[in-house]
Amino acid sequence: MNTTDQANSVILLVDDKPDNLDILIHQLEDIGHGLCVALSGEEALRLATEQLPSMILLDIMMPGINGFETCVELKKNPKTRDIPVIFMSALADTDSKVKGFSVGGVDFVTKPFQREEVVARINTHLTIRRQRLLLQAQNIALEDVNKQLQAQISHTQQAQTALNIADNKLSALTQQEAKQWGIEAFIGNSPVITSTLEEIRSLQQVNKTNVLVLGESGTGKELISRAIHFGSNRQKNPFIAVNCAAIPSELADSEFFGHSKGAFTGAVSTRPGYFVQADGGTLFLDEIGDMPLQLQAKLLRVLEDGRVTPVGGNSDKIVDVRVVAATNIDLRSKVEQKTFRQDLYYRLSGYIVKLPPLRKRIEDVIPLTTHFLTLLAEQMGRMKSAISSEAIAVLQRYHFPGNVRELKNLIEHALIASRGQTILPEHFHFIHQIAVEDGSPTEQAHHINQPMSEPVLENVPPVRVKQQDEQQILSYVKQHGRIDNSVAQKVLNIEHGRASYLLKKLHGEGKLNREGQRRWAFYTLADVD
Repeated sequence: MNTTDQANSVILLVDDKPDNLDILIHQLEDIGHGLCVALSGEEALRLATEQLPSMILLDIMMPGINGFETCVELKKNPKTRDIPVIFMSALADTDSKVKGFSVGGVDFVTKPFQREEVVARINTHLTIRRQRLLLQAQNIALEDVNKQLQAQISHTQQAQTALNIADNKLSALTQQEAKQWGIEAFIGNSPVITSTLEEIRSLQQVNKTNVLVLGESGTGKELISRAIHFGSNRQKNPFIAVNCAAIPSELADSEFFGHSKGAFTGAVSTRPGYFVQADGGTLFLDEIGDMPLQLQAKLLRVLEDGRVTPVGGNSDKIVDVRVVAATNIDLRSKVEQKTFRQDLYYRLSGYIVKLPPLRKRIEDVIPLTTHFLTLLAEQMGRMKSAISSEAIAVLQRYHFPGNVRELKNLIEHALIASRGQTILPEHFHFIHQIAVEDGSPTEQAHHINQPMSEPVLENVPPVRVKQQDEQQILSYVKQHGRIDNSVAQKVLNIEHGRASYLLKKLHGEGKLNREGQRRWAFYTLADVD
């Protein structure tokens, strides 16, 4: 034990006889430890709680509570339970020694004792205590390190789940970013979505460039616009979303540019317009293709000089607004038809982001489905349901005219319809669906208790029957000897996911043999007795 440890050590001596304490103090005063004394068990409990000594030398035979009872009380108190207690007594019988250890003592010294023996026992137990405390401190430190490592592992796992590496390029958003920006629609591994997400990351690094987002309904145009805003240095300023098609033409000027009090009937107070509200941030103009021509001209002026003049106002205000516009309409066709200003189109399209429909990224259906199952189950306050391989196959073959929004609605309906059981194909509610079972395609809606017909495939003739694809694959293998996924896609004019499903199905049924692994896998005709 070093000098510092000794200087910090205090030993509590407990004996009801002052003469005995004088002898103990005389024998121990030069061993380098601080000493304090108590003449009773009751006093020992008080001093131990107040001073928290490093060790207690405790006599057994005392009036009031004896040494055994004092030790029991010390061990009950969380503050003193870990202080080592050495009993010292003239009682030399085995029962007394056994009882001393049973109530929590670490040692037992019989009176009269030799100084060297007592000092050696004191130092031994103080060393043991010091090592135990050091070990506890190390364990606490290790636990902290372990928590940090677990947090780092958890963070890494979350990032790995949402980040997909393609050609050593950063290609997807972390789950944390997806949650922060609300762009859950873009969870996936497909090359097309990887490219789109890289565009978003690039746009987050520029501050002024206006963006035009093009895509079908349900592809997540507003979500992407929010990602561009909240990932940029404008994130602490407002994001104002406006549906251009929902604003009455007679109120458009007031809504966009604001108005002064008394500017028109009903203008009982001054009101800032959308541009002023979005100052310093982002103004999202959804369905920009439906904006009236008259308003287009006024919008163009604001985009050119950043000056906004409210209706009925005499002065203008300079605003710093980034505009992100979105539409599912072909704006270039509208420009050719003279229903959309060409100069406004060029002003809005500083950068164009084209969002892919879900049918063009069918390999993302599984990660999206998994995400929505977890998300919706949490929102509903229920356990996450399993989903059958048949149901997954149906989703992979569906053409999703409503895109990611439709997939989320399908999963939500299926979670309710399955009532906590495994989700099956019949639990889906397809509104946009073509029935092909009887060879005569018809539009129909599928309800919760209505059997669901086979989903039509993208770019596949609508009269194709279910078994035709499988038979065509088998015929091709008989003629050419082998087939792989890319060949199956070309032969049947289908997506990767559908081809993978058919090949695995025929392999599982024993009709095809599989050779190789992953992208090098190919299939040959199985020997059938």
